[in-house]
Amino acid sequence: MSDAGGGFAMGSSYFYLEFLMALHHLLLEVEYTNPAVFALEYTLAPDDIYPRQVNQTVQGYRQVLEVAEDASRVCVGGDSAGATLVLSLLLELGAQSRQGKKRGGLAVPQGLPQLALPRKVVLISPWVTLLSLRHHESHVDFLDRSTLWRYAHTYAGDAMIHQAPASPGSCTDDILWQASQPKEGWLVAFGDQEVFAGDALDFIRHQRKLGHEVRVHKVAGGVHAWPVASLFLSSTVEKRLLGLRTIVDEVRKGSATRAENGKA
Repeated sequence: MSDAGGGFAMGSSYFYLEFLMALHHLLLEVEYTNPAVFALEYTLAPDDIYPRQVNQTVQGYRQVLEVAEDASRVCVGGDSAGATLVLSLLLELGAQSRQGKKRGGLAVPQGLPQLALPRKVVLISPWVTLLSLRHHESHVDFLDRSTLWRYAHTYAGDAMIHQAPASPGSCTDDILWQASQPKEGWLVAFGDQEVFAGDALDFIRHQRKLGHEVRVHKVAGGVHAWPVASLFLSSTVEKRLLGLRTIVDEVRKGSATRAENGKA
């Protein structure tokens, strides 16, 4: 399952079509027999605002589980604002597993089962905290902090911009983070020159402090969403697919271990 970025205000899963097709091809290349990619098309702000997009992400994940029939077969990923929605999804799943009560403006509809956590999560240039001084002005990145913060206000409003799950990095409840962990941990991919680099590093440190497995792929001199950008901008096939191959290799590692143990 994939959530697309775009500051909650622009873009579409169709923009990522080549990226998703390349991802599917690489999964076949490493001998997944029947991989499927689900890309969520969520409502953009200001046509609707939080919690609409998180509700849609939860419902999209529910549909994926209905098809996959086993959360251990599911990897969830997203880039930029899409990664924000992935983190919001996980906090919602963790809250449901803890208490099954209303939390952060959302609730589990009566009669629907609680949803299991996915096997692994891939975050590409995650926008962990909607508004943070850890977002630094970069001289090389194509994003700028002030524009991102305007998008964040449009999406979450003054009431939720500093509140989880709209702003996942604002969650200080370590017990909730424990309840929200994917079964085989995280992969966080980002560039060290992008606006969100400090935010991503803070998230990685926090999760590792809690004892969680976090694999990191940090690219020296890299800009925002480099695995996506390199697919469109690099001059050779090897460079275009480098970020995607890294993601597929990380996803495959858990699957290979499960197969060796007779659990795949």
